[in-house]
Amino acid sequence: MKSILISLLLICTLSGFAQNTKTIKPKPSKAIVYLSGAEIGYFESLNLPAGSSEIIFEGVSPYVDENTISAYFKGGLVIDTKKSMRYPEPPKNPNLEDKYAKTISRLNDSLAELVYLVKDCTNKQTAYQKERNLLLNNRLIRGEFARDSLNLLKSTLDLLRYRLSNIDELELAIERKVDKLYKLQNELNQRKNYFVLMQSEGAPIVNPDMYNPVYQIIVTIETEQAVTGNLSLKYYVPHAGWLPVYDIQAVSGKDKIQLVYRAQVYQNTGLDWKDIALTLSTSNPAIGNTKPALTEWNLYFGYPNSYVDQINKSKAPATMGYNNNMNYKSLEQKKLQLADKEGNDDDVGLPATPIFNMNDNLLRTEYEIKTKYSIAGDNKAHNVIINNVEIPVSLAYMAVPKLDKDAFLMGKVVNWEDLNLIPGAAKIYFDESYIGSTTIDPVSTKDTLYINLGRDKSIIIKRQNVKEKCKETNTGDYRIISKTIEITVRNTKGINLNFEIEDQIPITTDPNIKIMLGDNDDAIYNEVTGKLIWKLNIKPKDSKKVRFTYEIKYPKDKLIPGL
Repeated sequence: MKSILISLLLICTLSGFAQNTKTIKPKPSKAIVYLSGAEIGYFESLNLPAGSSEIIFEGVSPYVDENTISAYFKGGLVIDTKKSMRYPEPPKNPNLEDKYAKTISRLNDSLAELVYLVKDCTNKQTAYQKERNLLLNNRLIRGEFARDSLNLLKSTLDLLRYRLSNIDELELAIERKVDKLYKLQNELNQRKNYFVLMQSEGAPIVNPDMYNPVYQIIVTIETEQAVTGNLSLKYYVPHAGWLPVYDIQAVSGKDKIQLVYRAQVYQNTGLDWKDIALTLSTSNPAIGNTKPALTEWNLYFGYPNSYVDQINKSKAPATMGYNNNMNYKSLEQKKLQLADKEGNDDDVGLPATPIFNMNDNLLRTEYEIKTKYSIAGDNKAHNVIINNVEIPVSLAYMAVPKLDKDAFLMGKVVNWEDLNLIPGAAKIYFDESYIGSTTIDPVSTKDTLYINLGRDKSIIIKRQNVKEKCKETNTGDYRIISKTIEITVRNTKGINLNFEIEDQIPITTDPNIKIMLGDNDDAIYNEVTGKLIWKLNIKPKDSKKVRFTYEIKYPKDKLIPGL
């Protein structure tokens, strides 16, 4: 009696520690897509008993970063999450002998039918050969009739030519068919031999798909009592991201432009996202989050143009003007990968009301798209509209005639920080016509964002040296170079136009080189960069000229390249 009680107590104790296991195959319900990578989320309603429960999520991405898995269950404590995988078990089949026999019998029937098909082709080939011999041995063709007329001979030769050509075509078609039949026969014989071997060894019939692993995430939850609640599971995968693209639509005579903000979303996570809630984030988890540390800055003597000096110069960041390309390495690399994948049929029409909620915090901006999307795991770009907004803009023509003789219509946007833009490519439309592309680069500390709206070749701009005021003289130990440059701008349009003309004079850090700016027609001069800017308003069919003069003084025994 005592031993029975002990046994019952042991059974009850073990049952108290028994673990409830539940396997589910959910679909992703939410994805936060970063500039590089994505966080995939699942939400499942569960009924859990008291004690420990093991929830197995099957069919997750094979690229899960195990360190990023997080799970939350209200009403219980998540004590463990881990990544796993399993291989499907081959189906149990007690009647293997019958299945192998039926498969081999069907293959034998197919092989027998192939024999008849080959024989039919051989019979046709024999018939065509007999017909050819009959034609060639005809008495008319051999010229055995003495009274053959010319017309009869001609018609006979025409018939011979036609039939021989037709016979050649038919025989060639039969030869091709016979080759295909023999290839099929070889394949069926190989399959038959395989199943005969499997039958002799008694091995089960295995579907090739059974070799593909099933990826899992196992979540262990501890609950004090039976509870019903929602389990939230999230993990990060690197094979996804999005790129910003813009449509800029400007209209003549309006002080606003239409900015359509789109995202090209791509993913190759091993899953298809069907009717998923998308959130686009400007964050990039792929970039390290460790603050850089300063090291000692050691000075040393060297020579100009030394190897170390060249290396240091090559590492210097390039300056970025409104007409430069973006210095946004990771974004540019991904844009090149996707350049040939645009034009999918995922575009949607412009929304009449906002289709997103924007969450802005200290580290990033997130666009929560209200419309659900389906994004196939094909690594192709799928277009998603983020925003469609009108922006107040002031238009002005800008030109750098030293580098380009054309004028560029620029849109100047103030308070652009409120738009939460990131660097991206933009297509430009003016008066509903496509005129080109540009880049939007808000990575700047300037209070004005310049948007390039296109090149205008109807504005005539000319830059030339004023020869009579350009000279070179020697005074003592110094050489003095004086130059005067004239820029002419002609407005060929029927309205007043605002212009900004840019030019420059050289600058130097060498105390032996003296550079002085002379007359400059009230240009805005930046002594640090040497840049000159003239702001002009030119009436219709009118033109204006600006001049500037500068002087360079340096030792005459020295040489300055580029002058």
